Amino acid sequence: MSALNERQKALEEKYLLDFEMAIRVRDRRNRILAKWAAQVIGRADTSDYVEEVVKAGYAEPGDDDILAKVLGDLHAANVPVDKAMMLEKMRALLFVAAEQLEAEE
Repeated sequence: MSALNERQKALEEKYLLDFEMAIRVRDRRNRILAKWAAQVIGRADTSDYVEEVVKAGYAEPGDDDILAKVLGDLHAANVPVDKAMMLEKMRALLFVAAEQLEAEE
């Protein structure tokens, strides 16, 4: 195998690992967000709500589906929150999720 092929293979493996980690971080973030939202809206069935939110996250690529689900539920519970606040919460929890996963490895 030539040096170029070895380098290409190494880059492909790194890309795949980075992609897998990004998916894991996003999934963890969504679970943390759902637990937080369940507590804020007073849902006693936290694990069921987490699964609802995670399932919503698989509807479309990106975060719009998660944002719409949680924001809609918070509004339905009369929690004063707007889109900008939720996006900031999601960004902050992304770092929390990444730190948790890094600590587990």
